[in-house]
Amino acid sequence: MRFKGLATTSLALTWELGGNTGHLHKLVPIIGRMLARGHRVAFITKDLIGSRRLLGDLPVALFPAPLWRGKVKGLPPVVCYPDILLRTGFMDTDGMSALVEGWVALFRLLAPDLIVAEHSPGALVAARVARLPCALVGNGFTVPMPAQPFPSITPWQRVESGRLRGGTDKAREMVNRVLAKSGGELLEQLSDLFTPHDPVLTTLPELDHYGPRSAASYCGPIMLRSTKPRPQWPQTGGPRIFVCLHAHLPVFPGLMRQLAELECAALVVSPDLASSDVKRFQRAHLRLTSEQVDMGAVAEEADAVFNHASHGMVVELLRLGKPPIMLPSYIEQALLAYRVSRQGLGIMVPPNLASVSLPRERFWDIPVPKIFHEVATHLPFSHPANCPLLLGFSPCTLLLSRKMASPHW
Repeated sequence: MRFKGLATTSLALTWELGGNTGHLHKLVPIIGRMLARGHRVAFITKDLIGSRRLLGDLPVALFPAPLWRGKVKGLPPVVCYPDILLRTGFMDTDGMSALVEGWVALFRLLAPDLIVAEHSPGALVAARVARLPCALVGNGFTVPMPAQPFPSITPWQRVESGRLRGGTDKAREMVNRVLAKSGGELLEQLSDLFTPHDPVLTTLPELDHYGPRSAASYCGPIMLRSTKPRPQWPQTGGPRIFVCLHAHLPVFPGLMRQLAELECAALVVSPDLASSDVKRFQRAHLRLTSEQVDMGAVAEEADAVFNHASHGMVVELLRLGKPPIMLPSYIEQALLAYRVSRQGLGIMVPPNLASVSLPRERFWDIPVPKIFHEVATHLPFSHPANCPLLLGFSPCTLLLSRKMASPHW
């Protein structure tokens, strides 16, 4: 697409942090729509192989993201987003400065008109150094709510305000050390790293990890159609129960023993499943596998679903009016599970429990508050076509972005 009086827009998408494919599943449809509208697109990604597999033969130049691969010890538990920054490189000023240098070199090579950043704090620092405009895209967790101090991401426990201020101030200090070494303008507040940019949240206010934001642009979930096989259920009859959990969790053996005693057709998918687990728990009505399946089909066919509270799976279940049973493994999952369960839209089970008791009769008919039916059936799940990022960039947006890149932004 060519804007009147302007050359075709050059875009650089970035993905730096996060370990699951949900990030790619969000970005690939955006990239496809950008290309269809005539933009030049480059993708700086932490997973070159996975990105190319999902992008197929789309004409996108891929570059490896500069990643910090060290470890840091002695930090307090994570209670706010700044704590994540400290754990992902910013305690290592020399190392992070070298990575920012790499990001800046990539940006100068690509000369983008706009950077679209998904969970990429290093890229945001580099954009500040290079004075390039950004648009932030992601769910509620990967686009943090900027504040002074940053809010707690563990609302299920009491966190003193002094702890939040200390974490926010420490992260600002460490980011500023990297900026000073890299020649960038220092931050007055940590939130300045995020607030100059236009954020687009690929979720719903009800599923925002921080809760609804009055000034946010919610485009709704962006889902990539799965190419994985449909679930193969045991042919024993009974309610279909799906479990997608890591086998190393303390709750896993007890849950398998209880499913073995139920009259159901249970399918268990576990990425770290051992052959000994299969030998120990598999029955005619209880099938265990490490092979991934089409989770959209699972959501449609299952009567009950246990999962780690991944954003995509929760969205699929709520779209169909089914309450997710969530056993989160990471803090991002725990925060989503907390928000969902607090609204009566699902059930949160602590994954570190040694056991969980399932009702012997009609366990799959899980009682949920009336609010579930009132809220879940009215969630405004939007089609990706409504996403501002997918609609292309107007001349006003581009000019605004260039203004943001001025010395006064």
